[in-house]
Amino acid sequence: MPHFKEVTIEDKDWIKKIFSTQKVLSCEYTFGNIFSYSAKFPIFVAEAYGCFVSKCIIDGEVSYCFPTGDGDYKKAVEFIIEDAKLHSGEFSIFGINSAGKDFLLKEFPQEFTVNYDRDGMDYIYSSTDLIQLKGKKFQPKRNHISFFEKNYIWQYESVTAENIKDCIDMSENWLYQSNHADKTDLDNELKIIKKVAENFDALGYKGALIRIDGEVVAYSLGEEITDDTFCVHFEKAYPGIRGAYPIINREFVKNELSSYKFINREDDVGSENLRKAKLSYQPVMLLDEYEAVYNKNASQ
Repeated sequence: MPHFKEVTIEDKDWIKKIFSTQKVLSCEYTFGNIFSYSAKFPIFVAEAYGCFVSKCIIDGEVSYCFPTGDGDYKKAVEFIIEDAKLHSGEFSIFGINSAGKDFLLKEFPQEFTVNYDRDGMDYIYSSTDLIQLKGKKFQPKRNHISFFEKNYIWQYESVTAENIKDCIDMSENWLYQSNHADKTDLDNELKIIKKVAENFDALGYKGALIRIDGEVVAYSLGEEITDDTFCVHFEKAYPGIRGAYPIINREFVKNELSSYKFINREDDVGSENLRKAKLSYQPVMLLDEYEAVYNKNASQ
């Protein structure tokens, strides 16, 4: 019988092996994302009938990631339903693509209500577009980068286990200077980044940073999803430095990620400003995303 356990760094190999059986481009299906977010809330993982399944509990609410792998999806969902009975019996499933939506509506038509989740859709970009920034649509980005290059003496570095502490220091300064209303959310983000830093080599992350006068002013971190797609999990830059965001975006892809065809820059979490920024980089696709809510009375 499958069972859940709290995720640890030792789970990396078996989880990535299951992920490799499916060409899923979503950020939910990256080990580093799952592992690092366990710094924010408990995350449990299981191999259920040849599928990977994860569970998180946030403020008493239970949610599961839709199963992936080459196993028995129906049994894996039934395992989720049984596990939820150990809690309140109420739960949701996230990370569902169009095929997953069709599967649930066919195999569990009474048990789930499936909703379109625009806020959870990942933005996928052409790496060539992000490097070259060609054409009128990218003119504003080129203008910001030109200003940065003309007005600052800057250095580029690949992020390593040795210099990632400088990125943490920059994140702490960014947090203290931020006027963001929800400081708790930003503090949790810092905990997540620190967990990445502590396990940087083991996770197989790549990163880049930009310095001005020796001080880190921007950085970016992420990991491979598939052999042709890389996911950028974190990107930070001081907002008062014009061009810092566009240049770390371009330089990271140009120097570290040019061998990948696509770059996943995750979702916009429903933020209007973040959505505008992500759309301005001209994504080549947005991944379909759905959330399913379980009707626990359906089986009674």
